[in-house]
Amino acid sequence: MPGRMLVRFLLLQKRLLKRVSFLLMLCLAPLLSAGVGRLSGEPAGIATVALYLPEGDAAAQEISERLLDERGVLRYLSCEDEERARRMVETGEADAAWIFSEDLSERIEELAKKRRVRPVVTVVERQDSVPLILGREILCAAIYPFFSYAVYTGYVRDELGLAEMSDGALRRIYDSVAVEGSLFQMVYADETPGEAEDFTYVQAPLRGILAIWFTFVGLAAALCFMRDEARGVYGRIPVTRRLSASYTAGAAFLLDAALVLLLSCKLAGVFTNGKNEVICCAVFAACVLAFTNLLRMLCRTPRRLGMIFLPLLAAMLALCPVFLNLQNFRAGKLLLPPWYYLQSIHNTRYLYGMAVYTAILVLVSAVLQRVQSRSV
Repeated sequence: MPGRMLVRFLLLQKRLLKRVSFLLMLCLAPLLSAGVGRLSGEPAGIATVALYLPEGDAAAQEISERLLDERGVLRYLSCEDEERARRMVETGEADAAWIFSEDLSERIEELAKKRRVRPVVTVVERQDSVPLILGREILCAAIYPFFSYAVYTGYVRDELGLAEMSDGALRRIYDSVAVEGSLFQMVYADETPGEAEDFTYVQAPLRGILAIWFTFVGLAAALCFMRDEARGVYGRIPVTRRLSASYTAGAAFLLDAALVLLLSCKLAGVFTNGKNEVICCAVFAACVLAFTNLLRMLCRTPRRLGMIFLPLLAAMLALCPVFLNLQNFRAGKLLLPPWYYLQSIHNTRYLYGMAVYTAILVLVSAVLQRVQSRSV
């Protein structure tokens, strides 16, 4: 029996690789991933900021270098004068303009002595928006180290009476206690550090899109099996054994799709590590295979199965963490294989949950197959 299933599997593979439509379906994922991977390396952002930086001011130059070297959600354009920066906002070339004061260093030191927080950068915006609010926070974070150091030096020299200390000594002491990087470290539930995924906002939803694409490959396999079944291709196979035949046919689809999924994650730059990716992908493929075959058995006809494509797509986009991660509707999430897959990448608990869910789907399908075979 296993030998016959292997022969049937190889014949199905040979037939699939001759189908142009199937090859095009497989090509969609790596092409999208390669494009996203290349796009993520290009300078891009959800908002454009025009920067005017006065020449000769050390603080302004250091702040500008920090902003321009940072890969984030903002794109920066340098301007030669203040009027040019304002004009870019007026004409729509930029969403905002940050105009630094000509005497930025002196103003920061003056405000530090008075222990006051006052604007030192003129911000010109077309309209207020979430990206620009985030941009102002980024700007404040870039300016804060200079204000902090100015307050520190003023306190040491004026309040502590250590006016004779040199600037070099003050800087060394300040740097020795300064917190480098973020105050918080993101760690996933499996203790994988967050730095393992240094993704841009462009790359972030790609794995979710690929997971949905993979599920639809499984649905396409179920439709092809139903069509072949109607044509009598499986006429010699008893009805009680049709479930194993459908699993074999679907596995031929999903094996190729699984290889493409792994390749696409690599091309897009969202690949974690080989062992974790392969295990999660294998369990996900088994889950999709069981899920789509159960839907096939419940729908009974290709027309009914085709009718659920759009509602299922909407449900996966809404409930799975592709673009949003909703906190509610957990019961609906537990029914969707992509949700388990996306969670399992950094949490083995969901990997085990996906395996249990797959076993339940197979068990329900076996019971339903027996019930349907008796009614034939």
